[in-house]
Amino acid sequence: MDKYYLTMDIGATKTSSALFNQEGTLLDDFVALAKSKTYEGQEAVYQNTKSVLDVVIEHFSLNMDKVQAIGVGSPGPLDSKKGIIIHAPLMGWRNFPIVEKLEKNYKKKVFLDNDGNLGALAEVRCGVAKGLSNILYMTVSTGCGGGIIINNQVYHGVTDGAGEVGHMTIDPNGLDCPCGSKGCFELYASGTAMNLKMQHDMEAGEKSRVFELAEYDKTKINGYLLDMAASEGEKYALDLFKKEGYYLGVSIANQFNMMNPECIVLGGGVTKSKRFFHDELIKTLKKYCIQEVKEDSVRYSTLNDRVVLYGAFFNVKEKMLRD
Repeated sequence: MDKYYLTMDIGATKTSSALFNQEGTLLDDFVALAKSKTYEGQEAVYQNTKSVLDVVIEHFSLNMDKVQAIGVGSPGPLDSKKGIIIHAPLMGWRNFPIVEKLEKNYKKKVFLDNDGNLGALAEVRCGVAKGLSNILYMTVSTGCGGGIIINNQVYHGVTDGAGEVGHMTIDPNGLDCPCGSKGCFELYASGTAMNLKMQHDMEAGEKSRVFELAEYDKTKINGYLLDMAASEGEKYALDLFKKEGYYLGVSIANQFNMMNPECIVLGGGVTKSKRFFHDELIKTLKKYCIQEVKEDSVRYSTLNDRVVLYGAFFNVKEKMLRD
């Protein structure tokens, strides 16, 4: 009998799902997507979240008897052993028993883990870090998350809290973070941070091709338009990307000095503009890192938006083999 694995990646902007076979092939290259509903109540958000699984099941006319398990990736903090998402403010979830609910709905074993951990796992199993055993992974997108692989396995920490690089403090006197701290890394380097910076600058009267492209509507400002302006050689856009490279370099240097990995893999939407910030990132990394920085010390994911889905597959399959 053919064996299949359903996977789901819960995100703050969108949620996706896919079906894998036993060999780790994403079937039909098909990924179901749904815009994440936020602030609409726990149950409404849950129903929207699980709808992507239903789309995949319908697309393949899937016989659930052939499904071995369901793998789920979610932002933290969470408890992977208890299957609980501890706090997801955008979803309105607090101590939300997502594994219990999914298992009740689909009558299948469900495995939950942090999306950053699953991204790291995917990279060492089938991505740009394949064959390595000790790596770091960081996603730079709506927020900034991370994962750690030590001796070829995900390192979770004592309470599933390892890899929260977005909340490393890089400026103790800096911006207030919703997490309760100050100067967290993701307040300066995430896609959200860059968008807020551009909105502030436009309202302050600065001139930029980005603002022209957005028709001076702050709701239209995004990384794609910033990339377009940088492609035209505009100084404002290039300077903002240079600052992004600086912040990334500082963060990665701290991680390298602490963990001494074989490499770090960067993923997430912001990395699509790496050509504009990579040189500054490497320059800053070399300045603050006490160890040698090699040409391939920083790698960029080629799994893109599917990295968590792949990681969820490997997480499920490997845990089921161990059990």
